[in-house]
Amino acid sequence: SGHTIADCALSAFILSPLLVAGHPKLLELGATDEVQKAMPGYKVKMGYGLHTGWAIEGAIGSDLKIDASYLSPNVNLASRLEAASAQDGV
Repeated sequence: SGHTIADCALSAFILSPLLVAGHPKLLELGATDEVQKAMPGYKVKMGYGLHTGWAIEGAIGSDLKIDASYLSPNVNLASRLEAASAQDGV
């Protein structure tokens, strides 16, 4: 196919918000009276922080739920940039 891992990652990065925000089931659920009453004007929003560099990954959680956590200055910077872009509506 000629696609590299980087090509696929970039495609996922760009397409994910479009596919999730336009998913028929999410649109249907978000339009229900119950959701609109609890959260007027509700709509799905997604944000990403993309970094390059080293990171340490670790599993955090319990027997019922496990999440991955990533630690490094690179990840911290990406997180801050993502939060800043969300504030500015970028």
